[in-house]
Amino acid sequence: MKNNKYSLGLRIIHWLMSALIIGMLYSGLYMKSLPISSEIKFSIYAIHKACGITVFGLIIVRIFFRVFTYVPQLPASFSRFVINASKTIHFGLYFLMVLMPLSGYVMSSASSKEIKYFVHIPLLINENKELASAANQLHSMLAYLMIVFITLHILGALKHTFIDKQNIFKRMI
Repeated sequence: MKNNKYSLGLRIIHWLMSALIIGMLYSGLYMKSLPISSEIKFSIYAIHKACGITVFGLIIVRIFFRVFTYVPQLPASFSRFVINASKTIHFGLYFLMVLMPLSGYVMSSASSKEIKYFVHIPLLINENKELASAANQLHSMLAYLMIVFITLHILGALKHTFIDKQNIFKRMI
């Protein structure tokens, strides 16, 4: 019988990144609600940035695994619409997992706000308030878009598992 599961590496990275990204989305929304001068806000920002760097590193590893390891085919019973929707949502998630950390880096770098990740990460962009503001707006919009794509991804998995009785969820556990 043909293996219908993703590689162990992809499954581990999937769940690790899921936890990190959902935590980062929550912390990002929470940070926005805090006063500018809040001491806790600065601590959360530092953790948020470190997690963002981790996500960026993991997405590079994840793309490598995705390209060079076994990826099971979608069930033959899936309609063309479902296959295209699945591919679009997965592409969108990967795109956002790359773009969000990059926009966060540009925002921090253009704001001259240090980034620590065991060591100081060099700020490669000179201070530029307009660029920092644009990156901030982009980062926020991408976060809301990420919430939409994650929701669609989860709803799709739940639909296939509980309504269609095609337990594709087991491919990722």
